[in-house]
Amino acid sequence: MPMFESLFIILAFVVVLGALVFTMDDLFIDAYALFKRIKPALINADLMAKIKSAPQKNIAIIVANWKEAEVIAPMIRGNLRGLSYQNYTFFLGVYPNDTATWEAASKLEALYPHKVVVVVNTQPGPTSKGQMLNEMARQIFKSEQHLSKKYDLLLMQDSEDVLHPHSLSLMNYYSSFADFVQIPVFSFDVAPRSLVGGIYIDEFAESHTKDLLVREALGAAVPSAGVGTLLSRELVLSLQDLQKGDFLKEDTLTEDYHLGMMTKELGFKSKFACVRYEKDNGQKEFIATREYFPSALNASMRQKSRWTLGIAFQGLENLSWRGSFIDKYFMWRDRRGPWNSILIILSTLLLAMFVIADLTGDVPAVLRHPAFQLLLGLNLLNMTVRLVQRMIAVSRTNARVHIALVPVRWLLANVVNIGATYKAYRQYQESQKTGKRPVWIKTDHRLPEHFGKEIEVQNT
Repeated sequence: MPMFESLFIILAFVVVLGALVFTMDDLFIDAYALFKRIKPALINADLMAKIKSAPQKNIAIIVANWKEAEVIAPMIRGNLRGLSYQNYTFFLGVYPNDTATWEAASKLEALYPHKVVVVVNTQPGPTSKGQMLNEMARQIFKSEQHLSKKYDLLLMQDSEDVLHPHSLSLMNYYSSFADFVQIPVFSFDVAPRSLVGGIYIDEFAESHTKDLLVREALGAAVPSAGVGTLLSRELVLSLQDLQKGDFLKEDTLTEDYHLGMMTKELGFKSKFACVRYEKDNGQKEFIATREYFPSALNASMRQKSRWTLGIAFQGLENLSWRGSFIDKYFMWRDRRGPWNSILIILSTLLLAMFVIADLTGDVPAVLRHPAFQLLLGLNLLNMTVRLVQRMIAVSRTNARVHIALVPVRWLLANVVNIGATYKAYRQYQESQKTGKRPVWIKTDHRLPEHFGKEIEVQNT
């Protein structure tokens, strides 16, 4: 048998069987959500009233910043204006060598002395986001002795986040039942031509309106999204005791993901609060954090390389395969990204070989067999179901125009993920050789055009 034909057959079965395993994995999540009727909750007026009237605990909102001078002022002004909750303080973490951000944060502190506090890192930047947040938590707890003010809850947010008016009320309500509360994170609508930015619409819509709900229902650990994550004081102190004063693990680029895993391991209860409510005009709205994600190809690859490096590579190193069977199953799902990328590359190669073989009339007989054709058909069916599931998810969270763009952006997302996997692998290998931990991989941030601007004009 010629070498080309042998490689062709081996590659065909590897790709088809590998794709079947991955798609069946996804279909299990779909089927569980369908048969258990798992979906975002729609809260009625009575429950909404309870949420709003619950005793307000004191919340410290911690925001780590590195070169965020352009967005930090409108972010704070816009959120101060929008939030319906009263008992909170924004803590803005800055580096001593990032003078522009430090100055912008200090102006906000002077303008809103009861709502904004600046925390200056003891180390020059950039370090890691985990290091900055750890430093902030230590300084906040230390300052309580002088301010005679105790914070019951810590909320992690970023400098590009737009908080829903009722988000603090919702998390405060659920904090009576759980020490770790995560609300959904969604992308703002972007222009249809912004295909890279739209990838995040699709992925977060499916993950945060179905996948995480199934994960919680099955009893697995709920990972933090890095923003919209509320932690009880008791949980933070327990993590600090365990990790030598750090509530976040610093030698990983996905300290948020690790946080969710450790919360369950320590026996604390987690809650993924994915809810919608009906507004006065009858429109249903999620109580979620919204933000813009990278819209340029290289920036998206850079951001996703951080996620891949932290979860797939550092996650395996730091967490191994600890926990119950269901925890290990979801760890497998979290870490399979690099294998997905390899499979996509092999699939592209296989497609090229099929084209060549078809043109020359040399398609091996075994690949024309009905059994192999059945496997191809199953994969095609599964892929169609995947796209439909994602389109349904997008219909819940964003404008209808984005539903039809899901198939196009799915193809582009594969390109982004392959590039991110390559970058992540190289960064991991470099850190293994040098012994140096990867530093904060920053992306440029932006806010909605008019967010916080009206207040800025009024106060100038």
